[in-house]
Amino acid sequence: MENKSKSVELIEYSTLDFESQQQFDAFSQAAAPICDLKKPHSFNSGFRAKFSAFDLGGIDIIDWEVDPTNSERTNDQIKKTDLDNWAIWFVRSGCFYNEYNDRSVKAKTGDLMLVSHARPWKSRWEGQSFVSVGLDRDKFSWMAPSLDEANLSVLNGSLTGLLRTFISTLVDEAHKISEDQKQILSRSFSDLLAVSLDPTADNLRNATPALNASRLTIAREFIRKNLARPELNVDFICKSLGTSRRTLYSVFEEHGGVAKYIKTVRLQACYKALSDAADLRFVSTIAYQYGFTNMSLFSRQFKDQYGFSPKEAHDCRTADHVRLNTSSPTLLDHLCRSTSCIAPASDGANLTAPSLPEASTREYDEATMSKTTA
Repeated sequence: MENKSKSVELIEYSTLDFESQQQFDAFSQAAAPICDLKKPHSFNSGFRAKFSAFDLGGIDIIDWEVDPTNSERTNDQIKKTDLDNWAIWFVRSGCFYNEYNDRSVKAKTGDLMLVSHARPWKSRWEGQSFVSVGLDRDKFSWMAPSLDEANLSVLNGSLTGLLRTFISTLVDEAHKISEDQKQILSRSFSDLLAVSLDPTADNLRNATPALNASRLTIAREFIRKNLARPELNVDFICKSLGTSRRTLYSVFEEHGGVAKYIKTVRLQACYKALSDAADLRFVSTIAYQYGFTNMSLFSRQFKDQYGFSPKEAHDCRTADHVRLNTSSPTLLDHLCRSTSCIAPASDGANLTAPSLPEASTREYDEATMSKTTA
């Protein structure tokens, strides 16, 4: 998709720009409008903290990597600043603890915790990777009762996984977002958050584009990571991701169907390997690697796709037979095209991101597409 306007501004910050003895104090000063930081007991000389932030118009998204520390938002800070928004904390790795009065809540890897900055709190970060989504109180006043009710709680429900996928994709594709797309993405996130908190029929209808874009993101990633499995088909995907055939067919409609998408991705993976001069494997080995068990069928499908046989691609790997377009439409593509607005499945089934183990970022990424949601 070609963006005709400039990309959104990404604000970068890192304590590594300071001398090691100044790093904690520098980060404390940067965080001062929001909270007070307490120097961790394990602190010796350096303190690693960095973030990348961008604005979607009333929605501030910040991708953090921070050493473990404690923080506190006091009543004095609330009085001195006009920051009274809500924040969704998405824990990508580690743990996040929050306390208010006698209430203590823990968010582990993969969880989403909602926190109101209009109230005091104490928190402890034990991990390295978080995403915070700041919600302007004026922009989200229409769902204020639901947000206030969910304060200091871990969000759950069948649609929370799709909200998590949406946030992850926004962060991963931030450099692709144009100014023209901000309004669409802001509205899509708002609709998705609303249906996650209150899954009414109206909210489901409004959130359909965002829901289906997130479903497709999850399914495509699952397919990519399971190409080697011969049993990769509609039934296997539905069972693994806990969705219905109707829902899966719906989100892959614009790709010509699930089976066609799987075949295309497999053939692209084989072509890439066969044309790689550094890959010395046999044609049959590469075919089996990407889920083809019938060599005659593989050769026929490969030639139909590219106009020459797998052996020709393997023998003439230095030749540029065909220029592959291996890029897939992104979440941004689906949200910014009217064709993404397809009706939700009437059976109410949801293609949801799975429950997550306490794991490192890499383990979390691998687990995201391989387990079903509880």
